[in-house]
Order: sequence, then C-alpha cells, then structure tokens
Amino acid sequence: MVDAVERCPWCGNKITHSKFVQIQDAIRKEEQRKLDALQKAFDAERAKIAKQIEIARQEAEKLRRKEIAEIRLILQKDRETAILKKEAEFARERDAMQKKIAQMSRRVGKGGEIADGAEIDLYDDLRGAFPEDQIAKVKGTMVHDVRYKNKSAGKIVIDCRPRAAWQHAFVTKLREVQSDLGAEHAVLATPVFPSGKKELFVDAGIVVVAPARVRAVVEILRKAMIAMYVAKLSDAERADKLGQLFKFITSSGFKRKLTEASDLAKEALQIDVEEKRAHDNVWKKRGTVLSRIKHVLGEIDTDVAAIVEARDTTPPQSSGTVLRPAAFRVKS
Repeated sequence: MVDAVERCPWCGNKITHSKFVQIQDAIRKEEQRKLDALQKAFDAERAKIAKQIEIARQEAEKLRRKEIAEIRLILQKDRETAILKKEAEFARERDAMQKKIAQMSRRVGKGGEIADGAEIDLYDDLRGAFPEDQIAKVKGTMVHDVRYKNKSAGKIVIDCRPRAAWQHAFVTKLREVQSDLGAEHAVLATPVFPSGKKELFVDAGIVVVAPARVRAVVEILRKAMIAMYVAKLSDAERADKLGQLFKFITSSGFKRKLTEASDLAKEALQIDVEEKRAHDNVWKKRGTVLSRIKHVLGEIDTDVAAIVEARDTTPPQSSGTVLRPAAFRVKS
C-alpha cells in the first residue's frame, strides 16, 4: 500500500503521511513543553504576589492594631480625666452640702437670718484675689495688710469664725481686736444675722457681711484705703470719707449691685456647665467615629483575605496559537 503524501507543516514540502504524523506529534510536544513552562512561571509569579499581599496584610494589621491602641489610649485618658473631674466636682458639692446641712441643722429654732456662702474658704479666696497683699490667719481671724508699692496702706481685720446663731458680742469682741491691732477697718463675716438684718449692715463701725460678699466689701475698703493713703488725708478727712463709704455700702443701690454680681457669677457657672455638656457631646461623637474606623478597617481586612484566599478555577486552554502574557512569552 502506497503511503499518502502530505505537506510539511514547517517547510511546505511534500512528505509521507507517517512523516507528517511524526512532525505533528513533535509540534504538540513542543507546544505542551512551552505551555508547561508558562504555567510554571505563572504559578511562581502568583505565589510571589500572594506572599507580597500577605506581607502587606500583616503590615496593615500591625498598623491597624497600633492605631487602635493609640486611639484606645486617648479615649481612656479622656475618660479617666472626665471621671476624675466629675468625682472631684461631686465630692466638692457633697462636702459643701453636708456642711451646709450641718450648719442649718444647728440653727434650726434659733431664729435670725441665714446668708449664703458659709462654705467659702475666705483665706484662700482673699489670697487669690489680692496676691500682692499680706494676709495672715490666726484662730479664725485674718489680718489683711493692704500693700501699695510694697508699703502698708493700712490693715483690715476679718473675723470669719463659723457660727450657729447670732450674738451681738461678736461685734464687741471684734471691735476690741481692731483697736488692739490698730486696723483701719474690721469685717465680721457671718452666715447668721440678727432678726431684721440681712446680708450686710454696719454696727459700731464694724462691717457685718455674709461670707459670699466679703471679697466685694474688702475690695471696696481696700481701694478706699489706698486712695486715702496716696492722698495723705487727715484723721478728720478720713473719718468723713469713711462715713460716706459706710453709707454707700449699706445703701440699697450697692446691695442691688452685689445681688446682680452674684447672679452674673451664677450665670458664668451655668456657662461652665453648658461647656461641660458640649465636651460630653464631642466625646460621644468621637466614639462614634472611632467605631466607624474600626468597621472600615475590618472591611479592608476582609477584602485582603478574599484576595489572598481566592483560587483560579479556569483550566488552561491549548490551541495552535497560544495567547501568553507579554511578561511570560517564551521564544519558540
């Protein structure tokens, strides 16, 4: 039997059928070898990319944990600061209320008027208001030395002992202390007043005033003392000015202004309360944003995991012409 004649797929010359079959088999083997080499290179590059993605994922996870730790630390510090502040405010309010309740309990049934400010620490209050002056405290009595250009412009003696009921002897004793010290003025700070008196009055030259009003009275007396010191007034002129000053501070207009100042102080405190409430809202919003950050980071983590864990299920195809990526094209 005569072998059929075929055309060589390489050179186009006539060849026998058996030779043609051998050549085709050789071509298939060569194409398969090239395809295997391409697949091996592709698998190696894929493994390399997967490793890079894993490294990137680990680095992102480290960064995420670090950022979360920093954010958590900031939140913890803010929370601890807020808690300590609230605890301090509560402790102050509780102590002040307990003190006021105890004082009012002792006064029940004793009559007279009760003024605000019994819980005020006058020594610290006056030292903070007039740091240039010299203020000494001895057994419930303060000696306030008013200073002008490092020189004494006179003294104010202040009796700030706690009292449960009013006695006129308080005025008499303070007058004696004023005389012994040679002080220009004497102030009796008391939360309890005699019947018919309230907040502020003058008795035998002694200014009797509620603790909450002491600083305002001392400031007025202090300014008058410095002005008289600078003007070098005579004793008669001082006595006349002092009478006018006492008349002013016991007037209804002055008391009205003191009340207005007190109301403004309460308004300022209310502003502080509102500011605190605003800070609470900011902290709440910050917590919400941080929760969203955590959620977004979780989504990123999920996306990266999906890339790393994905597997290509499409089988490679072979044809006479093999399409290969430019980076992996094998020369024939």
